[in-house]
Amino acid sequence: MKIIKLTTAILLLHVLSLDIAVAKKIDDSRIKMLNGEYAKLSDFYSDGPMIINFWTTWWPFCERQLAYLDQLNTNFKDTGLKVLAINVNKPNVLKQVRPYINKRKYKFPVSVDPSSRLAKKLGVIGYPALFIIGKDGTIIYKSSGYEEGKEDKYL
Repeated sequence: MKIIKLTTAILLLHVLSLDIAVAKKIDDSRIKMLNGEYAKLSDFYSDGPMIINFWTTWWPFCERQLAYLDQLNTNFKDTGLKVLAINVNKPNVLKQVRPYINKRKYKFPVSVDPSSRLAKKLGVIGYPALFIIGKDGTIIYKSSGYEEGKEDKYL
């Protein structure tokens, strides 16, 4: 428990010290979940901070970052942190998403954005793209890409 509290404190200090914070509110967009239901982004960030990760099934760096985010989701779910993975595969490869998630046994919620509507709205230009959203819906941090062994840089 002490390790979790210490890690949470370090994470929060790191996030608060970033000088690249975007500091704009995210639109409360409606998103389609992998199970076919719809949700709003505020359903995820209203209880605490949220990580949004835009990813594809075909880029290996997305897979590496998703594995790390799954660990964060497992270790910090009791603190209110939520992870939402938004897949941006094109419609013709969208059918690969569910088997991809099931094979890796990820436990975070997954949304699909085959037209990249939300990704474009947030200015995503490369994958994976990671956003940290505050409890009030403010974008605290945004990054694009993944560098092996530098997970603490992103979070």
